[in-house]
Amino acid sequence: MEFESKVLSKEQVMGEKFDVIVVGSGIAGLSAALAAAKAKSKSVCLIERGSERNSNSYFAQGGIACALSNEDSWKNHALDTMNAGAGLCNRDAVNFITKSGPAAVRELMDLGLGFDGGNERPGMGLEGGHGKSRVLHIKGDQTGREMTLFLKKIAKEQKDIHFLESTMLREILAQKKKYSGIEFLGNDEPMFSRSLVLATGGYAACFEKTTNPATTLGSGISIAQKAGCEISGMEFIQFHPTTLHTLLGGNFLVSEAVRGEGGKVVNGRGKTIVDPLDTRDKVSIAIYRELEGGGKVFLDTRGFDSGFFRERFPTVYSELIENRINPEKDLIPIETAAHYTIGGVKTDLEALTSIKGIYAAGECANCGLHGANRLASNSLLEGLVMGKIAGKNAANYKGQKIMKTDSSMKMDSSQENAAWREGIETEAGLAAMKKTMWKSCGVIRQEKLLTQGLAAITGLEKKTEINDSAGSLALQNAFSVCKMTIEAALARKESMGTHYRLN
Repeated sequence: MEFESKVLSKEQVMGEKFDVIVVGSGIAGLSAALAAAKAKSKSVCLIERGSERNSNSYFAQGGIACALSNEDSWKNHALDTMNAGAGLCNRDAVNFITKSGPAAVRELMDLGLGFDGGNERPGMGLEGGHGKSRVLHIKGDQTGREMTLFLKKIAKEQKDIHFLESTMLREILAQKKKYSGIEFLGNDEPMFSRSLVLATGGYAACFEKTTNPATTLGSGISIAQKAGCEISGMEFIQFHPTTLHTLLGGNFLVSEAVRGEGGKVVNGRGKTIVDPLDTRDKVSIAIYRELEGGGKVFLDTRGFDSGFFRERFPTVYSELIENRINPEKDLIPIETAAHYTIGGVKTDLEALTSIKGIYAAGECANCGLHGANRLASNSLLEGLVMGKIAGKNAANYKGQKIMKTDSSMKMDSSQENAAWREGIETEAGLAAMKKTMWKSCGVIRQEKLLTQGLAAITGLEKKTEINDSAGSLALQNAFSVCKMTIEAALARKESMGTHYRLN
């Protein structure tokens, strides 16, 4: 098909047939779209709910883990990943992604993306759980932002990639375990493709305390589950140990790399309470226990050389100053917050889900890399490697011909309207859901609180209004995700990685 514009309107895509549809514009989605176009797909449509700035990728500060130095190897990286994952990692996934990492990063370098220290011998940072310094950065703490913007720029230059902006996925059309198309909010007619790549992100914004953009409520996971995709690992939510509760409300991430450079985790008496380079699950639990006991916890960077913090972590430094904290002179008050979700749409190492023609990559997917706990800075690597695999395989999928528009596939608006109801307003329902998830399914979990949380979420779901707004659709999907998460947490009786149970 031929379109004059790179950016399409909803009217243009109604009833249209693409080779590949990609939903999501973070690193996984952009990598998938680029790989699909490179694999000779003549029509790739990348659907963005907001923009690349709404993705977790964009806000990733820590960097990208990759064994590039002569003193390191992918096998060392794989071993650290396995150890962090608490015995639940898929060894094949770990080996494949850590082994593929160096080539994937070198490819970005060859395209013109520059890393700190220069691409010939880039600087390598040390972070929690890593036995070697292997984390690459761009502009200090702006790695995710720069990678995302770079990939978006490259994607816009490809003639076969088109963009559909401000569009929210509503339903995946699949029959007899075979994919055919999608519906999105605001259109009465589906759009079709040979294959679909989901790169819709995680669900950490389902919690009251979170570092994530407000839109990361797991909608893609919920929609995939309703279409018949298998979901796994939903109980594993990574709580970042070092976040700042800002003056404006919300939680701002203080990069893992700050501890890698020598930052200490101390209590109100100045005593170190945990090894700052331990894995995130252990650091988070130690901080949470101290706070629950009525104490205070701080990140101490006062020992850094003058000017180092500002130069190495410009984004974090600016945020701290705005919150009246000078990291060279002041202790940084910290608390835990939901940061990354390990569970999602189950895939194999081809990024294929349990439905033919549907692929998934990035935080919405679970290929088994992280097991029960993600190693720091492995998320950008996973998005880059598995996004590329998803796009390539989606482009080469030969399962069935693209469906033609069929009036029977069009949404029956009268049926949808009949499901609408009045009730608790969406904003209030969302706030109540977040509080419930934090209390019942947070850092440390108990059987009683999990059971109460599941009942509360189910009750909210039944009482909250349903209408045709984006907020209402997102909340209904979030309720589904929350129930899956709590049910998985109840089912797993033993503590493991990020899933820590008292009973």
